[in-house]
Amino acid sequence: MASRGDEKLIGDGIVIVAAIDFGTTYSGFAYCKHIDYRKNPANPSIYCQQWINDGPSNIREKAPTCVLFDQDEKFHSFGFDAVNYFYENAETTDFTKWFYFEHFKMMLFKEKDQLTKNTYLEESVMIGNKARRKKMKAMKVFAAVIGHFRELLLKKRSNETDSTDELIQWVITVPAIWDLKARTFMRDAAVEAGIPINRITLALEPEVASIHCRRVPVSVQTLKDGKKIIASMTTGSKYIVLDQGGGTTDMAVHEVTSVHTLKEIHQACGGHWGGFTVNEAFHSFLIDLFGENVVDKIKQEKPSAYYKFLHNFEDMKKCFDEEKLKDPEGKSKVHIPVEWIEYFEKSNTVDLKESVKKSNFKGRVSIHNDKMKIKNNLLRAFFDYAIESIMAELNKLAQKEELRDVKTLLLVGGHAESPVLINALYENFPQFDIVVPKQPSLAILRGAVLYGFEPDTITSRVMQYTYGIAMQRPFIPGVDPDSKKNSLVNGLVDNVFDKHTERGQTVKAGEFLKEHEYRPVRQDQVAVHFEFYATQNKNPKYVTDEGCSCIGTLYFELSGGMKSSKAMKLKINPSGTQIVAVVTEKDNGHETDGFFCLLD
Repeated sequence: MASRGDEKLIGDGIVIVAAIDFGTTYSGFAYCKHIDYRKNPANPSIYCQQWINDGPSNIREKAPTCVLFDQDEKFHSFGFDAVNYFYENAETTDFTKWFYFEHFKMMLFKEKDQLTKNTYLEESVMIGNKARRKKMKAMKVFAAVIGHFRELLLKKRSNETDSTDELIQWVITVPAIWDLKARTFMRDAAVEAGIPINRITLALEPEVASIHCRRVPVSVQTLKDGKKIIASMTTGSKYIVLDQGGGTTDMAVHEVTSVHTLKEIHQACGGHWGGFTVNEAFHSFLIDLFGENVVDKIKQEKPSAYYKFLHNFEDMKKCFDEEKLKDPEGKSKVHIPVEWIEYFEKSNTVDLKESVKKSNFKGRVSIHNDKMKIKNNLLRAFFDYAIESIMAELNKLAQKEELRDVKTLLLVGGHAESPVLINALYENFPQFDIVVPKQPSLAILRGAVLYGFEPDTITSRVMQYTYGIAMQRPFIPGVDPDSKKNSLVNGLVDNVFDKHTERGQTVKAGEFLKEHEYRPVRQDQVAVHFEFYATQNKNPKYVTDEGCSCIGTLYFELSGGMKSSKAMKLKINPSGTQIVAVVTEKDNGHETDGFFCLLD
């Protein structure tokens, strides 16, 4: 649970802020010592964990979000170690009994309505027969990655006096479009990983990207001088943050409120339009080309070869640059693992090369030994879903009357440098200055560390959902339909949506909203929980209305000192990245902080 009020992190002896950017495609962590921040708050020394792939000459500041468990569901390896072990030991290890996960963060967005503490995660090698797909508890998978980062940091600082959990504050980034349920899942996974709950805070990715970018030089290709600094924006300046990650696209609109502070002026929006959608389009292309039976057989029998081909495509996608965009008839090459060719030719009467010549891709795809050549215009089409979705959503924002004076677009995230995306932005939004920071993939990670020291940077947020409590109350003529009289519970209308916040409402940081009064069902209760609902409808009447979803419960322990009415007043502070709630017992004035809990 976040601390009551403004979520200040530094205090209580904290000497290190560590941040985790848990991405769909790549993940990493970074940290900064409090003493280093105090020396130079404008540009403190932030240490990023370095990941080695294929020797010390190839060092990265993020690793693939891939995790490998053995047949007993015991954590084996993460990142490049997991990928390389999976590829290099396919002949000696029966990986059909192991568990390999990648790109699994998207589950928290795609399955948010069904998300609970006990949600299971299907392994990434999803074979056609659902009954044969292996599963692990999603909480265990996420916790294993966070726990691995925690252990690496503690080991790195094992000789220092600050290498204890109580002296480290962890900031974990989440997409702004995630709902409260997905955010709580990530918090609970961090607790499961061994991080104390009072040493965890969540940070919204577009916000921390803003914090970082207001300090560093960034390029604006539409300006002749080629440079602009977000930090130079004066009070009242507005800009859109477009966080183009691997899984999701996050959009937020910020307004500068002072030299060091920002406020959100429009609720976050976006969707599943990240860079991975391009890979999904390529996967559909492979099914069309090879046949679903061949693809499924490779998944089952040669999973390392299956993933090798997809990763080869990922490398080719990164090389799809401006030059290739200008040459639609040219071709890009990708290496095909030999198992794909062998499995295809075992299942068909013709070889792959001849089959492609007769397929719907004739003239656009060709096979040369172990190389596949794809015409650039076909490769560009794999980007269509993401690009069209992003442009449509941005156009909606640009058309809003209150945002018509926004002329700057800040582009961050792992796929922010995609020439396809940038070219589409220039074509569709010539009125925008396109701002790209140096190393846009690290803007969120570095900004999250700064957020740990500067949580007051964000002065207000806009509610993405209408939140409320399920309650019972007397029938109100003219408000409740007559049909409700037929389903009264103890003479009361059931399932009433008691609204606490409204979608689009602006809430100041640290602000508690108006108290609502409730009574427990029984006078002898020593604890109480409230069913917590969310909807994008601004004025729901009942929690059974379409679009309303129970996302969890608020739990409070009562003092036991209430003697008569046992009436309670509940107030919530939704201004942070998590809900802060307080119950006051009317009889004795006793206050209790509440905890938001996922459903079991």
